[in-house]
This record gives sequence, structure tokens and C-alpha cells, in this order.
Amino acid sequence: MADSETSTSLPLVSRRRLISTAFAASTAPFLPPIANGREQIDPAVEAWRVWDVASRASLALCRKQQRLETKLQRMVSPPQIVHIPAGGGKPIRITCARDVERLDRNDPTMAALRTQALSQLEQHRQRWEDADRRLGYSAALAEEAAAFDYEQQLAEALWNMAPSSLSGVAAKLDAVLRSGEPSEDSDEFPWPQLRLMLADLRRLMQDGHEQFSEGAIELA
Repeated sequence: MADSETSTSLPLVSRRRLISTAFAASTAPFLPPIANGREQIDPAVEAWRVWDVASRASLALCRKQQRLETKLQRMVSPPQIVHIPAGGGKPIRITCARDVERLDRNDPTMAALRTQALSQLEQHRQRWEDADRRLGYSAALAEEAAAFDYEQQLAEALWNMAPSSLSGVAAKLDAVLRSGEPSEDSDEFPWPQLRLMLADLRRLMQDGHEQFSEGAIELA
């Protein structure tokens, strides 16, 4: 933790909150295959299955670190130092090391404020690190980041595959939707259009454009 900002400004957390919203609203569109030795499964569908497992594991880790982040923020509230100049000027609020750096070093009236602020920020850093060690938040955040990277690698590999069936096309499209749309009912382009395309694929498959024997992949 470099300074007090670390505990309250985590870009990865914000990004995963957005993604987890989409994942939480999604359900797997494929039923597990029943191996009977006769069907040849589309490699894109098999790649989707691996990605699906990874995406759900990533989501579980995302939720875990979010819960720990909430606990950590409740245990160690952000520091806030408010200084009102003697002449009645605008109050100065200090919540992080960057705010201290903005204080005029050449103003002797700021010297005591700088010392006080740096001391309180250091105390806050120590409290944050102690609580972090007890909760295991940073470890959970690192684990979630690694899982997210792995999931994205699998998604890229899936999207670059050439499917050999409608199931494979649907698998790729499902991964795009679950990885990208901010919510299941987002009306921003291209998410409604992509959802309609996935529905079209489901309809075509259900209408028999692809015939599956017992145990083949099918849309739920």
C-alpha cells in the first residue's frame, strides 16, 4: 500500500464490479454432454466449456474480494483532515498523500499541517495493512486478478476459433455477451442486437436446423 488512496481507489475492483453484474445475470446456455462415443463435439463448444468454468470461478473470486473490501473499509475508514486557515480562508481537506504534496512548502503556516497530515496518514496506512493481513484482502485481490487474466486468455482463444456448428457460433456469442455487456437488459448498441442474434441461433437450433442425438450439445 503506497498511501491511503490504495484502500479506496482500486481500478480492478471497479472493472470487475461491472463484469460481475453481467455474469450474475447470465445462465449457461449449454447442457453438459453425455458421452456416448458417437458425437463429434464442435471444438468451439469445448473451448466454451473451459471458459465457462473459468468465468464462474473468476466471478466467485470477484465476489469474495468485494466482500473483503467492504469489511476492510468498515474496519478502517478513510482519513480526513480538515484545516481552516486562521484568516478565514477556504478549508483545506487532506485525505491522501497527494493532498499533502499540494500544500505550499514555502508557506511556514503549512509546516505543522504537513507534519500532522503525514503522521495521520502513516497511522492509517499501518491500520489498513494490519486489517488487510487479518482479512486476506490483498491476497484475494491478487487471486481474483490472476483468475480474470486466465479467463480473458481463454475468451480470446475461443473468439479466434472457427466453429463448425451453430452450437459453436452460439458459444462464442454467449462468451462475448457475458464478458462485455454491463447488464442483461442494457439497451446500448450492440448488446440488444447481439442478444437477438443469440435468440435467433437458439430458435434455429430448436427448429431442427441442427440435429442432435441424445447427449449432444443443445441450447437450454
